[in-house]
Amino acid sequence: MSQNKQLFSQIKLMKFILISLFFIVFNSSYTLAAPEVTSVRFGGDQNKTRFVIEVNGNSAFRTFTLANPNRIVIDLDEVTWNIGPGGATGKGLVNNYRYGLYTPGTSRVVLDLKSPSKISNSFVIKGKGGKPNRLVFDFEKISQAVCTTLVSNPAVQAKAVASTRRPSNVPRSGKKIIVIDPGHGGHDPGNLGGVKVNGISEKNVTISASRNIKKILEASGRYKVIMTRDRDIFLKLRERSNVAHRNNADLFISIHADAFKSPSVRGATIYTLTERASDREAAMLAARENKSDVIAGVDLQDEPDIVQNILIDLVKQETMNLSNRFAKELAIELKKSVRVRKRSLRSAGFAVLKGIDVPSVLIELGYLTNPTDAKLLMQKETHDKIGNAILKATDKYFQQNFAYN
Repeated sequence: MSQNKQLFSQIKLMKFILISLFFIVFNSSYTLAAPEVTSVRFGGDQNKTRFVIEVNGNSAFRTFTLANPNRIVIDLDEVTWNIGPGGATGKGLVNNYRYGLYTPGTSRVVLDLKSPSKISNSFVIKGKGGKPNRLVFDFEKISQAVCTTLVSNPAVQAKAVASTRRPSNVPRSGKKIIVIDPGHGGHDPGNLGGVKVNGISEKNVTISASRNIKKILEASGRYKVIMTRDRDIFLKLRERSNVAHRNNADLFISIHADAFKSPSVRGATIYTLTERASDREAAMLAARENKSDVIAGVDLQDEPDIVQNILIDLVKQETMNLSNRFAKELAIELKKSVRVRKRSLRSAGFAVLKGIDVPSVLIELGYLTNPTDAKLLMQKETHDKIGNAILKATDKYFQQNFAYN
């Protein structure tokens, strides 16, 4: 009888331990889950505007102001965004806003202002009865002079990355290395032209297409593919090019999706780096893309114009020649597979292509402002066509310019 009691006690103890472990695991998983943003809204007018973020859970926040252009930046402890594409139109003092993951552990909201403004008040209203917490930010219109005095830059500038490229006379072996760069990401959604068509932004198109392109290139067995980002996170333009530099890449391919005022314009375009843009449209596109770092709250184009020009001049002519050769092969193959612009080869001063010592191109896959392109660019069949075209062009490029090891 005593043995039965002892066995019964042991069973009760084991049940208690198992139940305790279950609750520990459950609570740990719940605690580790990122708070979820469920809604944002605006109120007010052109002099005072209120911005409210509703979030299920706790998230500390930090704010700072930027000028030229005027912006207010709100950094949150990492959250999950459940409010649609990464940007939308604002109200009152806010022209528009964008949001997303900035760095692991930090999410960012960038609000582009119609007029210079400051945060006059900010506070948290705790939700009751299971309702979300509300992060409240009151904006007040101020003069440009006052706005300039409020400007701060919380970013810690990273130390320059030491050169790790292999000397040109060292023999290569193994697979060729290709870096695929999905444009934009995180709180920088890029072109939002597709949102009106089917609810997609450029950052969604580029990451989806890049993943498919990577699979096709690697399936050939000839290439090792590295992506600058493999999730919805923000990367500064120079960080993208540094990925190619650090990994001794043989090719750098930046993937984007274009926008145009006329919805009838469609088709892919291939760009290479040059001091002078091939046309006005190319120049405007480069200027728009190069602002990706500015809207993040840190303007990486901090050198004077004369230094920027020198940096462009210092790009090796041979590297630029190889970039053009690859671009021509790619244009031929893309024309066989997908719709391309009449002038499919263009050039401009893209920041993401500057300062890297590997052949590089930027591909605008199509126009999200065109309903047909917008729908096609989220289809796997289209990605496969583009990926196979890139594979064929890459094979021809290496066969004609290098001996395989």
